[in-house]
Amino acid sequence: MYIFNTILRLEYWLKSLKTAQIIMIQKPGKKPTEVSPYRPISLLLTISKVLEKLILKKLMKTWIPVHQFGFRQAHSTVQQCHRITDIINKAMENKHYGRNAFLDVSQAFNKVWHPGLLFKIKRILPSSYFNLPKSYLNKRQFETKINR
Repeated sequence: MYIFNTILRLEYWLKSLKTAQIIMIQKPGKKPTEVSPYRPISLLLTISKVLEKLILKKLMKTWIPVHQFGFRQAHSTVQQCHRITDIINKAMENKHYGRNAFLDVSQAFNKVWHPGLLFKIKRILPSSYFNLPKSYLNKRQFETKINR
């Protein structure tokens, strides 16, 4: 627990805790000689995953809005669709107009623009929450494991 408190106090994610091992899992029934049938799985150290869970738990209690469904336990896309449908139905009953746009980005975390994400974090969350994700996103590394 001492290491977790130190990381939170210093707002610095240790380099060794953000190095992932990438293993390639072959999809069933696909030819092993092609690249496309392999699914990359990123593995972080257990201590890093525990720290992520602690930070997420703290954020969920204080800063994640109730309408945010991503990264929330027992919240799914289907439930979000039900919530939106209910809002639309209530608006129609009250003869209100509404416009909606739905966007689902595949592999969103892998494709997110990190400076933009950090800008939003800095604007929305308390300043003590900014340096830790900045440190986490900076100079991440990975190793790829093949045939083991």
